[in-house]
Amino acid sequence: MKPNVAVTIQPPAAQGGGGGAAAAAAPTPSEKLSDGVYLILGGYAAIAVDFKDYIVVLEGPQSEERASAIIAKTKELIPNKPIRYVVNTHAHFDHSSGLRTFMAEGATVITHQSNKAFIEKVGTLPHTLTPDKLAQAKKKPSIETMTEKKVLTDGNHVIELYHMTGIGHHDGLIMAYLPKEKVLLEADAYNPQPANATPPSPPSPYTLALVANLERLKLDVNRIIPVHYPADNRVVNRAELMRWVGRPNSN
Repeated sequence: MKPNVAVTIQPPAAQGGGGGAAAAAAPTPSEKLSDGVYLILGGYAAIAVDFKDYIVVLEGPQSEERASAIIAKTKELIPNKPIRYVVNTHAHFDHSSGLRTFMAEGATVITHQSNKAFIEKVGTLPHTLTPDKLAQAKKKPSIETMTEKKVLTDGNHVIELYHMTGIGHHDGLIMAYLPKEKVLLEADAYNPQPANATPPSPPSPYTLALVANLERLKLDVNRIIPVHYPADNRVVNRAELMRWVGRPNSN
């Protein structure tokens, strides 16, 4: 081995659905959940909510490429408004690696207080070899924290953020509930398998914890938006969740 030898390395061309420029150019699908509320697919799921003077995005995941696609689709669906907030469900890399792109947009990150130090580090580390959008924008990160519950509202739309308890996946895990729409966005507690899959026995402790949190908080949920959206793009409802833990559906 010879250290520090000059080399020329070219990345392989993107193939099929592999990624790179091909993935960036692919259309970003969306679904209107209700007036001013949009589900953004094409990767890890996110939700954009049209508040009176600004936009709230639930989850900024995966990468600069994915976050850029979410931002572009959000601006297409809700034009002429700034993205003021992006809600981070937790600090795991695949759920926080798009946050710098939202910071570059000027968005404030809302996260659990236990994630603050990590998110601050994410937002302030230099990117010098390949400057990303935040490095180019030279903006300081804005972070807002919560403990057990936080409500965002403009008098019309309402987003309730809850700290999930009793779940071993992450101590600072947040789920987002839209009471008017009866929609819940959650990350890593229930990751849907194929529709014809047999529920595990015993159920995943993470999925049991999600059910326990819904019951503890008495949330009237009809539809569940897993950030790890099912590959067949089906609608996931509460009945499916309860079937997966081997219990009858109940609110």
